[in-house]
Amino acid sequence: MENSFDPEKIELLAIHSSPGSNLFTLKMNTPGVTGYWNYSINKGFSDEVEVLYPITGTQTFTYVVSSGYLPDSDVTKVEYVTKTIDVDITVLDVAVPEEWGHLVGEGSKTWVFDKSDLTKWWYMTDADWNAFWWQPEDGPTDELGRMTFDLDGRPNFTYHASPDADPVTGSTWVFNSDFSRLTIIGDANILGVEGGGVQVDGLKEYQIIELTEDRLVLFMSGVAWSPGWVWVFKPMAE
Repeated sequence: MENSFDPEKIELLAIHSSPGSNLFTLKMNTPGVTGYWNYSINKGFSDEVEVLYPITGTQTFTYVVSSGYLPDSDVTKVEYVTKTIDVDITVLDVAVPEEWGHLVGEGSKTWVFDKSDLTKWWYMTDADWNAFWWQPEDGPTDELGRMTFDLDGRPNFTYHASPDADPVTGSTWVFNSDFSRLTIIGDANILGVEGGGVQVDGLKEYQIIELTEDRLVLFMSGVAWSPGWVWVFKPMAE
């Protein structure tokens, strides 16, 4: 099988709304090429997409091209080639949704369990989250741990099981389009998972019940050991 497209012959453009702006258009400018844009905070399923990016710096964006056909077979076989473009973002002159700032602050923010209400900070619910069922007498083994969300080049997620534990790095995170869900991608878990019990089909996708500057409440239904579970967090004191 041979590629139908040579990545070197695919032209990608980035067109800023103003010099260095965090609002810009990504455009695949080569006729006859089909594919989609794939970048750290979203995907765009067209040749041309408008991007509102939440951080400055040089960011890499990828166009994924479907390619390849084996003519003597009755089965179309597709492989993918990619082409990347670096975009220099020097100024956040267009406001981004407030959820970004709530989660990562000025670019990095660390969260811990919020035990201001000792009866409801890590607890079982019904499948709709809003009916409290039970909270264990003992908290999770990582009760004193912390987790950090940052935007250092990409959305990064770092987990510490305790104040002195080594970090679990290499994971990332993403919001969905309406900021109602938060997904962790990679080996790290949020605090209070206890052996990966909340992973459903390998996904770590949480419903956001509340996200403000001072509070993060996550929920997942159908976890391994209950109809639903709620986690309540607050920013770690500096």
